[in-house]
Amino acid sequence: MRVGRIGYATVWDGNKYVQCRRRSDRSLRCEAAGTVLQPSLRSVLTGERLSRLAALGWIIDPSFGNYARTFAADVPDADVADAILQTLAEVYGADTASVEIETTWVVDVPCPPRNGFSQNLAGLINDARSMRATAIHACSYVAEPATTTKAESADQLIATYGTTVTAEIQRLRINAARHVFVVFGAGIGYVQCMPDKQSAEIYCEAQSAESWSALASILTPERVEMLHKAGYADPGRAPNYWKNYPLDKYSDAALAREILTLLHDVYGYAGMPALKISTE
Repeated sequence: MRVGRIGYATVWDGNKYVQCRRRSDRSLRCEAAGTVLQPSLRSVLTGERLSRLAALGWIIDPSFGNYARTFAADVPDADVADAILQTLAEVYGADTASVEIETTWVVDVPCPPRNGFSQNLAGLINDARSMRATAIHACSYVAEPATTTKAESADQLIATYGTTVTAEIQRLRINAARHVFVVFGAGIGYVQCMPDKQSAEIYCEAQSAESWSALASILTPERVEMLHKAGYADPGRAPNYWKNYPLDKYSDAALAREILTLLHDVYGYAGMPALKISTE
């Protein structure tokens, strides 16, 4: 025990996590990641998987959109561990052979700080200094409505989605040694990125007409030239245009800005429909 602080144990794979703490009656309350603070999990938490989550005893906690389950004080720790790994594997598709585990002590207040919207491990109770700038200091969270304003420029698109895309690039950087990726889908055209395990770089692809013929009318020679000026090579190594971003030369925010600029200027994406983010 540490006076004035509460211990939390977190098991995670990428942004898929379960976090638990002991309560005063020695029961164990756990939360599993939800889509309110992590929109990218919508492609993971399908209707079938949400049904499986409910069958395993998890219920939605409307405060932050995570899923909660309480284990009685007399449930053996080994059984709790098995239940957590079962949830991560069967519902979230996590690789249980490579999950990470961390324990931390957080200030004991009624509404402890949580990682903010679309940040790495969003919704996690965490008072780490590195996450304080975007942390949520409240007892509940209501998602902002999706934008219905057309982005007239790349700067406007960045203002709308810059924080979200930056957080996903940050996730790739943090998990660079693992098999992680992200796809930024604009309805017509996408940019997808993943760490290059052979070097300290992020490898990205911009969709080409070779991989989807409908783009032939979008990717005019002038727009392809924009990709070339941004440093993207022609299809060959892959069916798409591609580029490696050295991590020591690009900040997460700078890479996010370039991706959104390409989506706007090359693919004509103006923010509608909402940017679709898919992950592993």
